[in-house]
Formats: sequence, structure tokens, C-alpha cells
Amino acid sequence: MFEIKDLRIYQKSLSLVKEVYILIKNNYKLSKDYSLCDQIKRASISVPANISEGFFRSKKSTKNYLEISSGSSNEVVTHLKVIFLVYEINTDKLQEEYIILGKQINAFSSKF
Repeated sequence: MFEIKDLRIYQKSLSLVKEVYILIKNNYKLSKDYSLCDQIKRASISVPANISEGFFRSKKSTKNYLEISSGSSNEVVTHLKVIFLVYEINTDKLQEEYIILGKQINAFSSKF
């Protein structure tokens, strides 16, 4: 039986949550920006959370949850751009990974 843990987009989204937390942990000034840190953490967690929630729903609901997940992925990219602009921390690699993930989620969503 196929399980959520076997889904590559789910696995990738979880690993990217960890990368967001590492980014914050390793940058003192950023870590003190509680509002921005809270927003990016919530958005990054929303990606796997919505994939997971949609996985156990009807096809129509699954597609909706995947669209929300993709939107959260795009939200993370925006927060990463803000981090670069405000704190001059290079977030290019993480931005690219979230952009790719968003495309993968959209491709998977098109199957429903």
C-alpha cells in the first residue's frame, strides 16, 4: 500500500522545512526578526502539512490541498527574497529548491 511517506514531494517538502529552520538558526539577526521568521516557518510547514492532509481526501479535495501547498511554496520563495533584500543572506539555492518543488506539486496535482 502506498503511503504518504513514499511520496517524493512530501519527502522533499519536509527536508526543505529543515533547511528553512537551519537558515534561521545560523543567522542571528534574522532569528531576531520574529515576525518574518514566524511567517516563513508557517509557510514552509504548510507545504508538507497540506500535501499530507490532501493525501487522505477525495480526488477533488486532494487537488485543492495540493494547490494550497503549491501556493505556500511560492510564499516561502517570497519570504526568502525578503530575507535576501533585508539581511543580504544568500537564499538563491533554497529559493530554487522551493520553485522546483512548487512545479513538482503542480505536476502531481494535474493527475487529479
